[in-house]
Amino acid sequence: MQQGHPRHKQLRRARHEMVMHKRYMFAKKINKGMCSFIIGARKAVNSVVNATFNTVETESSKEKTEIKDIYSEMHKNLKD
Repeated sequence: MQQGHPRHKQLRRARHEMVMHKRYMFAKKINKGMCSFIIGARKAVNSVVNATFNTVETESSKEKTEIKDIYSEMHKNLKD
């Protein structure tokens, strides 16, 4: 006595493989998104760190003398 359609086992297997494939593809997309987020965050942090180091490495003595010169010129103009 036949239990069901002869292709039932084949169709069930195909559905199961499709479900597993969809799960795999979903997990692959999530993993790719997480990796791209981490890479983007790392680039942002690196740019911030590089910017802070670049501002620290600038010669601050020249900037201070320029500010003092501008300040003294402003007061000279006011006194005259």
